[in-house]
Amino acid sequence: MTIPTTKPSVRVAVVGCGHWGQNLARNFARENALEALVDAFPGAADKLAAQLSKQGFDIPRVSTWEEALKDTSIDAVALATPAPQHADMAVAALTAGKNVFIEKPLALSVEDGQRIVRAAETAGKLVMVGHLVQYHPAFIQLKALVREGRLGRVKHIHARRLGFGRIRENEGVFWDLGSHDISTVLALADDMPVAVTAQGCHPLRSQIEDVATAELTFASGLQAHIFVSWLYPQTERKLIVVGDRATAIFDDSEPWETKLRVYGNTISWTDGVPAAVKGDVEVVAFPPNEPLALECQHFLDCVKSGQQPITGADESLRVVEVLCWIENQIRQNQSSNASVASSTGSLTQSPSTASIDSALSDSTPNIFHSDSSHHARDVMATDKHTGGGVVKSMDPIPLMDLASQKARIQDALNHRLTKVMNHTTFILGPEVRELEARLAEYSGAAHVVACGSGTGALTLALMALNLQPGDAVLVPDFSFVGTVEPIALLGGIPVFVDVEPQNLTIDPSLIGAGVAAAKKAGHKAVGIIAVDLFGHPARYDELHEAAARHGLWVMGDAAQSFGASSGGRRVGSLARVTTTSFFPSKPLGCYGDGGAVFTDDSEMAELLISLRQHGLDAAKSNGLRIGLNSRLDTIQAAVLLCKLDLHEEEIGLRDEVAARYTELLTGTAALPSTHDDAQSAWATYTIRVKQRDAVRKYLSDNGIASAVYYAIPFHKQHAYQKFPIIEGSCPVAERACDEVLSLPMSPYLDFVAQNRIANTLRDALVQIERGE
Repeated sequence: MTIPTTKPSVRVAVVGCGHWGQNLARNFARENALEALVDAFPGAADKLAAQLSKQGFDIPRVSTWEEALKDTSIDAVALATPAPQHADMAVAALTAGKNVFIEKPLALSVEDGQRIVRAAETAGKLVMVGHLVQYHPAFIQLKALVREGRLGRVKHIHARRLGFGRIRENEGVFWDLGSHDISTVLALADDMPVAVTAQGCHPLRSQIEDVATAELTFASGLQAHIFVSWLYPQTERKLIVVGDRATAIFDDSEPWETKLRVYGNTISWTDGVPAAVKGDVEVVAFPPNEPLALECQHFLDCVKSGQQPITGADESLRVVEVLCWIENQIRQNQSSNASVASSTGSLTQSPSTASIDSALSDSTPNIFHSDSSHHARDVMATDKHTGGGVVKSMDPIPLMDLASQKARIQDALNHRLTKVMNHTTFILGPEVRELEARLAEYSGAAHVVACGSGTGALTLALMALNLQPGDAVLVPDFSFVGTVEPIALLGGIPVFVDVEPQNLTIDPSLIGAGVAAAKKAGHKAVGIIAVDLFGHPARYDELHEAAARHGLWVMGDAAQSFGASSGGRRVGSLARVTTTSFFPSKPLGCYGDGGAVFTDDSEMAELLISLRQHGLDAAKSNGLRIGLNSRLDTIQAAVLLCKLDLHEEEIGLRDEVAARYTELLTGTAALPSTHDDAQSAWATYTIRVKQRDAVRKYLSDNGIASAVYYAIPFHKQHAYQKFPIIEGSCPVAERACDEVLSLPMSPYLDFVAQNRIANTLRDALVQIERGE
């Protein structure tokens, strides 16, 4: 990084004129980028403006927060405000179209951090957090040494950030000092930890730790120790990285010339006995540039170029996640230690334990974040029965999380439901028509007809396709009963076809076998229902080719896949007619039953509109045909409109959750995937394991919900055993019924919960393999 000499086009308002606000203002002024100063106390901003003027910089305007948000000449704001204000102020700035720099931490809870990330994505603006050490030339050089393999495989990292003074009122020492070290450790590990242990000391206040240590364990075996304190009489800023070839020490208290040193120390082994071998010491040179100047320059460069910062929103959110783990560990240990002290008395404790416990309050500790429910989900403890390697939570993990979504849409939901109550058109009201139009726009289908349920949608679609008694319809042998039930109710003949092993959707190569099975049973095959199981689109291109060879129509059952796509087209436009369900657990679900039919066929759409309402004409006076009563309630349409506002974002979040699962679970079980040109809606994350029921019980015993979708193939279910099945049966479906296990899935499932799920699953598999 080099300091630019040309005037940048980015204009910045620094918000907060305290210690760090002054440093930021000075550096942005040096870059000729400082436009305005904002402080809750205007006198502080005036004073800083005068200081900058004396230093030879252009005098920035003194502005209010509201004025800065409205000022179109301001491209970015730099927040040097108290940490509890970060989330609300950052979201407000992003909503106003500003890029945002936040002096660490990003936020004081994962939920607030996620709010900031979502606001940035919605606004198309960037967020950067002041994890300053990442911009120190010595750390940049150290990271390069690690990436180049100069140290060999990194085994251990030790970080110390100690000093005296600047005691915070609102957050503990790890939030203030440790965020720098967590950021650097995560950068060097290039991974998230799989386990965290932490201990705090509270000599000044019972609810805020002043001295703390944490140990982070990574899947690679790397361990990192971090020690922070603001009560230490001497200043230490040291980072030690131990590899199997060499050790690097970055000591920021040293002069520039010797801040970074590499020790060629190694370990030799003789007859299984290790011996330390000292090597040469190399002083590593780097340019002596001010880290804060480089950090501010990087922010301006990213705003201009649109590239993501090194310490952008995603990186900073991971730091907050680890900080929350550490904080919750400290709270758990504090509570446990206080309980021990209360029950056993200090005379039974060792001197060292007593000295620590004497600093702990006997009262219940208060967690200082405003979102207590978030912390209840994130509370972590080390499982002492498994050697301390498994991250556990005190609360159950449900299969899905509708509450977090509801909290996001509550205001919009209240507004829409009030409108429905006021106009009182509770069946097929204006919200239903609005929903149909928006679903059509989203999916790319020309017409959408909303109805009373997903099963109703399938029934209406089959009626619109003129399914006659005795007509055979090919269906996958592995699905929910709602797929096949409407065929039988209308007098049709379901023919069971095996599924392909990758994503368990109907196998296109077996369509001919399905047609033959129908013919052998004395029936003519007329169509195929392709089920997008677990959110994965079926192989529609191949199915259309097979259907064309045999003169069949193709219907998509997208009950689990609304929001998915294949070949660049979204579900709803992949077949002649597609149905979906709005059952509450679906990717787009209401608060009851609901469904919809998608088609490009105008005549079919008109027919569906009649069929959903008893087969009546437009005037509702003449029964033109036998129909159903399958109409969507207006209240449910209002709910769906609120959720549709978030749907594309939530599909992206589901994809991230699925990717994290895949990363965490690789090597443990058969993991789900979709075909190459498809994007799943990830209605569920369904793995396949041997001894599935034993694994499920272990998860349940450890507070983790799971589900089996589905336990019995159609051809073995009592009501459907009489219907045809392809020659050779359906072995893939049968095996899937014995192995599938759906894990908790939600757009709002956080890393802490996923890590606990993954580790518990690994434990289950190990214990089952050992026969325990």
